[in-house]
Amino acid sequence: MTVRALETPEVLRRADELARIYQRAFGYSDERRDHFRDTRLAYLPLYDGALTLGAFDGTDLVGFVYGFDYQPGHWWPQQVGPALAHAGHAGWTDDAFELNELEVLPEHQGRGHGTALLRELLSRVAHRHTLLSTTADPGDRAKVLYRRLGFVDLVPGFRYAGVAEPANIMGRRRAG
Repeated sequence: MTVRALETPEVLRRADELARIYQRAFGYSDERRDHFRDTRLAYLPLYDGALTLGAFDGTDLVGFVYGFDYQPGHWWPQQVGPALAHAGHAGWTDDAFELNELEVLPEHQGRGHGTALLRELLSRVAHRHTLLSTTADPGDRAKVLYRRLGFVDLVPGFRYAGVAEPANIMGRRRAG
């Protein structure tokens, strides 16, 4: 398995492939897959500091991670910023990177691909803080990975506007 950067033009060329990985990793519907491709991937060039990495098994893309600079005017910071401040964590939004997605195909999970992707991303991000959102499910395997690599819970049980299921906002402070 190798991990390498995917420049934005390659991300856009591989949008269908990335969206299928997203869909299969979560078992999402075709509609949700297409929404991910047509909004979140298509809008990637609009975000400052966008960084995407792919995990490859030979020539096959089997996982990816991406994020960008935390930008207060964008949707996610508008959602989580007030909750972080209310929880006493407003400083976490200073010099922050927003880890948006980390997905690995189900048949490749448990082989260290997610760990390799996250380690490589964290080695490339110069920001003081990295923030992410994951499920509030205590059995979520992703939380085990995030915690193992230094992420802590900042806002457990967070509720996005119009979303029924709770989320968990996590953060990691860069060493040094």
